[in-house]
Amino acid sequence: MDNIKFGRFIRESRQAKGMTQKQLAEKIHVSDKAVSKWENGVGFPDIKILEPLAKSLGVSLLELMQSERNEEPEIDRQEAEQIVAQTISQSRQEDEWRRRMWKVKVLLGACICGVLYLICVGVGYLAGHRDGQFSGLLSGAAGGAWYESPVLFYVWAGILVILCGAGAVYLLWKNESIREVKIGRHRVKSLLTILMDMLVVFLLHTYLSNIANNEQQLAKLPKAIPVNAYVATSDGSRQTGIFIRDKLVQGLLDSAYVDKLQMDVRLKAGVDRVIPGQWHTLDLYLEGVNCVEALGCIKESDVVWNTGEDASFLQGTEGKCIVSKKLFDRKGWKLGDQVTLCEWYYYREDERSPELFANPLQTVEYEIAGYVDMTGKWDERFVVPPDVIVPFHAVRASYAEEGIPFFASSASFVLSDALCINAFKQEMKELGFKSVSPTVPDNSLNGVALHVNDAAFIRTAGHLRQVIDTVRAFFPFLLVLIVGVGYLVTLLLLQSRKNEMALLRSIGLNRRKCFRIFFVDQVTLVITGVVAGSVLSVLIQGNYGGSSALAGVLVGICYLAGNSLALWKLLKVSVMEALFVA
Repeated sequence: MDNIKFGRFIRESRQAKGMTQKQLAEKIHVSDKAVSKWENGVGFPDIKILEPLAKSLGVSLLELMQSERNEEPEIDRQEAEQIVAQTISQSRQEDEWRRRMWKVKVLLGACICGVLYLICVGVGYLAGHRDGQFSGLLSGAAGGAWYESPVLFYVWAGILVILCGAGAVYLLWKNESIREVKIGRHRVKSLLTILMDMLVVFLLHTYLSNIANNEQQLAKLPKAIPVNAYVATSDGSRQTGIFIRDKLVQGLLDSAYVDKLQMDVRLKAGVDRVIPGQWHTLDLYLEGVNCVEALGCIKESDVVWNTGEDASFLQGTEGKCIVSKKLFDRKGWKLGDQVTLCEWYYYREDERSPELFANPLQTVEYEIAGYVDMTGKWDERFVVPPDVIVPFHAVRASYAEEGIPFFASSASFVLSDALCINAFKQEMKELGFKSVSPTVPDNSLNGVALHVNDAAFIRTAGHLRQVIDTVRAFFPFLLVLIVGVGYLVTLLLLQSRKNEMALLRSIGLNRRKCFRIFFVDQVTLVITGVVAGSVLSVLIQGNYGGSSALAGVLVGICYLAGNSLALWKLLKVSVMEALFVA
């Protein structure tokens, strides 16, 4: 029964009765949209509605089935039953087809979402690699993903794609419109194609995982082998008790490459005011530091703190201090006491000479925040342990208030990102630091050279980069090899289907249509093999920064490229020769 002819007949009969679609719908208890669909040839009414529909239109049931007026009222009963049976069967087939296609669309939608996710993981891996970030969506880093187990999520995504794709293919297989695809008739060849795709994906995943693993090791190398640096004299003989200009100090403070910076400045001091001529009262060594670690072996836990105090005040300019236990006991001080210290700074009359002089700086009042026993705990670089420890920036501010050029006594730090060591060295060079030259003796105490302990890091990083570059150099050849594998495997496995191709050509199908039929067949097999191979690779080898998804995408594209070349070559077979052989 022609649905267009059926719809036209309903429209003409309704108009002959002078009814609207809405009026007709109300009579047979359906919506006017349903009537509109029937008249437009989109579908057929349910079998239960046929009799009331014929009655409402003023036609017989047979006339409705035949979609035309019958001038002879007498018809054979068997013929009428046959027409009704055909109509019922066709209506049921169309309903079944609509339900099946709805299921296919849902399955294909889920399959596409899963494939897009896997592709996005690979693209995200490439984007992260270009940005220098080696932890992709599936790296498993804390906070790097919104789900708890990224590898399992990847595996389930792959399984979802396989199941949804298989379900969609099965539902379509039951429809006669795609029976041209002969997957079911060539089970062995189809299985070999899937296994070959799985093997190629597994090998490429191993290759990309090797690159990703080395990249992750390179990214973690700065933490595994930290690069330390310190300011020294030009010959590198001294790194403490030197004079580092304020410009260099500020440059280190502002640099994004400097981490855990430790600085100190050594002063002389006396309690209360020092009267000229009574130099014996200037008997204290005062150390300005920006953290406890700058003192060497002293830890924050070694200090007996006043209530509510800790080492954080050393990073600011507060008027607080830490005193040695020996001085604390000798003076009979208590935690929280206010002490007045007269500070004197060291200077040189000639920057080329190591001879030191002292001048008064400021008289400052400090609150005792804690005391510490320094016996045997100070760093070997301090010939005499400090008696009083104050904030580094507080001393620096005193220099600025008095208009005196400031010099730090030492500075050491760790590179925040050793992978940017070349950029760091260039920045330090522009700042004014020189390289250490041990062959030229220097006794001036000028802190102008920067010593960077980067030999072990550069050696290890250079080896990893060499491995990564070497492996990457073979990547284009590997892709060409995959195209060749797809070409040869397809050419060998489809040799026995030349006759089938020739028969399709002989019944009038052109080369493009034949190519489409066989290509759909191969695409189904390749996608199944690629996804299954990716999931298997993750389960066996683990996942490295999206390399599994990237391997699957690349294998699918390259294999299908070789597959297409082989199919096009096979389609050049002579139709007459193939039919004669058959």
